Amino acid sequence: MQNKICEIGILTWKARHLRPAIGRAPGGRSHVGEARAVQTWAQITDDFHRNWPIYVAMPFVAALIGWVTKVVAIRMMFRPHTFKGIGPMGWQGIIPKRAPQMVTVLCETLTPRLVNAQEIAERIDAAELAALIDRPLRAEVARITRKVLAEYQPTLWGVLPPLAQDFLVERIQRSAPDAIVAVVDGVVDRIDDVFDLQTMATKEFLDDPITLESMFRDVGRREFAFIRRSGLVFGFFIGLVQVAVWALTHNPWVMPLFGLFTGWFTDWAALRLIFYPREPKKYFGLVTWQGLFQQHRVPVAKEYGSLIATRVLTPDRLIRSICGGGDSADVVNVVAQVLETELCKELGDLNRYVDLELRELPLFRDLDLGALRIAGLSATGLVNGLLDVLSGPTRGVAGVGLDLTQIEPMCAAFASEAVDVLPDLLLGSAERYLVQTLDIEGTMSEKMAAMTPQEFEGVLRPAFRADEKTLIAVGAALGFLVGELQVLLVEHMTR
Repeated sequence: MQNKICEIGILTWKARHLRPAIGRAPGGRSHVGEARAVQTWAQITDDFHRNWPIYVAMPFVAALIGWVTKVVAIRMMFRPHTFKGIGPMGWQGIIPKRAPQMVTVLCETLTPRLVNAQEIAERIDAAELAALIDRPLRAEVARITRKVLAEYQPTLWGVLPPLAQDFLVERIQRSAPDAIVAVVDGVVDRIDDVFDLQTMATKEFLDDPITLESMFRDVGRREFAFIRRSGLVFGFFIGLVQVAVWALTHNPWVMPLFGLFTGWFTDWAALRLIFYPREPKKYFGLVTWQGLFQQHRVPVAKEYGSLIATRVLTPDRLIRSICGGGDSADVVNVVAQVLETELCKELGDLNRYVDLELRELPLFRDLDLGALRIAGLSATGLVNGLLDVLSGPTRGVAGVGLDLTQIEPMCAAFASEAVDVLPDLLLGSAERYLVQTLDIEGTMSEKMAAMTPQEFEGVLRPAFRADEKTLIAVGAALGFLVGELQVLLVEHMTR
């Protein structure tokens, strides 16, 4: 890029046909063709009186160069999202272009240094979570139970009368909260085996490039504002030096070279002042300075934690990633194992429920029809007779109807169905609890504030480090071109 800048300068020089110095000697004689290196004080004052608007404008133009090159450099970090140009000549925003590499660095910082899956998962109280989703859980358990038993235990399910089926479903519903506690504890214990937090965070960033852009733009907004302001200040003071050099030499190279220097130096200096020094340092015994990013570490940590907690590691995305991501099969296996264990504990009870007298069901055991009579017959007697008839087919079914070979696939099918609906159950009834309990924002803010200066710098530095030299070179090239425009303007105004 620097070579290209030099080539531009040479071509511009040739295009002007080796243009001589610009200015007028006292008495109005032109300096064209003269080879004086330095003007006398009298010539300087005379030239200033004649062309004072040009001298006054120089530091302001230099400030404008500093500001414009910073605005362009910042925009070039984010835009365009896709490559724009002809052939190899073109540009793509640094952050969109370098997104995979940046995300890798960010997520290596994010996990496990700032967010550890095991640490976060262990905050969940399984019993409290089960209580929060109890009502919708019972409805889903009833639906899944009927579906799975009809498919995997058709003989047993077909022989059971509807009342017995209802009773069995009710029994499973009552045990569901305990099963949820066991499932949550099982998943938490094996969270690192069934869920890769770094992979999940990487995928979320890459799937939503706007989030990555927002992270750098929002978290670094103070730094970007400082870059723009510093361009104005540095450019103005460089412009004052330019005034002196121009007054002494009237060399047409002064403006483009100072423009190049302004564009280059203001970019370089702004980036240095953002990140260095990492610790407060006193200069010349008077001025104390610390890198701007380090000065703002407390609000930056809070904003970074808020952005990650609300845009990347939200309960919704975490739960759906666990239940529906690439490792969801491992979660299903954990749930199936828990269900199989719970079912084995209940098999004795299952035999009892199948080989029961229907009149033992709570629904009928507590039924008291009193003196009610139907068609002259006692209602209580009629119901008891009906229960005797219905109870017959249920006796002994456990011995011939329960297919033990289907226990494992039945539990796997139940687990798969349960994992599919679990995100909606949790997010519908327990999302607020999960947000407060996981506390991603607070955890990240606290841990970021405790980072070393080098670690903290790594949060935002990748966005600036990538193609940093290119940005500085582009600023220099823009400054050079603006300097050339200054020369043309001066030529026009001094004719």
